[in-house]
Amino acid sequence: MKAPRLSFNVLVANILAICAIMAIAAGISVAYLFFYSLSRNNPDFWKDADALGVAGEFLGGTVGSIWALAGVILFFLALIYQKRELVLQREELKESRKIMEYQSATIAIQQFENTFFQLLNFHINASNTIRNLATSSNGRSNNPFDALYSDFKKEVNALKKRRKQDSGNVSPDDESFEMCFKTVYEGYKNTFQHYLENYRTLVLLIRSKSHDPEFYFNILRSHFTEQEVLIQFYYVLLASKDKDLIETAEKYGLFHKLNLRAVAEIDSYHVQKLKENAYNGLV
Repeated sequence: MKAPRLSFNVLVANILAICAIMAIAAGISVAYLFFYSLSRNNPDFWKDADALGVAGEFLGGTVGSIWALAGVILFFLALIYQKRELVLQREELKESRKIMEYQSATIAIQQFENTFFQLLNFHINASNTIRNLATSSNGRSNNPFDALYSDFKKEVNALKKRRKQDSGNVSPDDESFEMCFKTVYEGYKNTFQHYLENYRTLVLLIRSKSHDPEFYFNILRSHFTEQEVLIQFYYVLLASKDKDLIETAEKYGLFHKLNLRAVAEIDSYHVQKLKENAYNGLV
């Protein structure tokens, strides 16, 4: 719609310009023919003050009116061209705004990706460092992810055993599970604290700052091992209990690699705490 409108305005402006030129030319022509005719019929015309006065009145009424019309046409022509310039300036401003918005979006994406990949690199390094931290007394590798899970399972089994002896009810409640995990986690806090805090920061960064969360969560999940996801699962539910973190896990399938059999060895009770999509991942 804008292009036809602009073409129509240009057409009107051209017609008005032609009319103005014709009016000016008509005025000049009338004046020339008038004086030429009078000079030819009356050689003493230029010396006759009365004749000059009458000629002036005639020219003022005819040529003056024609040129006044030309002036009005030129005035409207100036308004049309001014309006056209304003329209073009407005279009240029819109284009400039679009370019600035695109540049701002590009800069925001670059800033996000710089932060994201720095945190991801830290996560990978922290994960590798944790795996290489401890060795058992027999010299074999003792993966802290496995050790934390194993100790948590022992703590829960011990709690169930005590409950069975005391009351016959072996099913711990939320508070008991949380206490078991926190008790075990305290022993591994120096090992896992920075790793899990970075995990939380990384997940919430993608949730709040990313223009395409699914894409970046796919990248993030590809770097998680089953051992990591198992610890992340219990950290989110029992230690962090961050509502945003839980909602993000459910929405973007952060526990896609969760070993449900390993969870069941402790208690499958926690699997039902999250929506099914948390374990299905993104299609």
